[in-house]
Amino acid sequence: MSDIVYGEQYKQTGSSSSMIINKSGGVSRGELDAAVLELRAFVAQLTRDGAVSADGSVTDPAAVVTAVESQPSRLKALGTAIAGGAKDAVLSVVKDGVAAMIVALVGRM
Repeated sequence: MSDIVYGEQYKQTGSSSSMIINKSGGVSRGELDAAVLELRAFVAQLTRDGAVSADGSVTDPAAVVTAVESQPSRLKALGTAIAGGAKDAVLSVVKDGVAAMIVALVGRM
């Protein structure tokens, strides 16, 4: 039996009558691990840059948004995991305050 994270992703697009539901086939353990490593490395870089404090709280929200939006290829594994329905699984591993913000930003890209 393989370790696969399954899930559904809901995206509101305007009114409540126009909702997109993406039922994923799941994300493998390797894909989840890659997403977590990628997110941790990104948070570490934001910490070195001063946009995030050592405890993971956001000190410069605009810098975090700019970093995520300007470097989409750096968060490719995270985007794949989120699209595959593993958002909660990623957030259960990476519990820094900024992680939820980054995941939300990547999820809307």
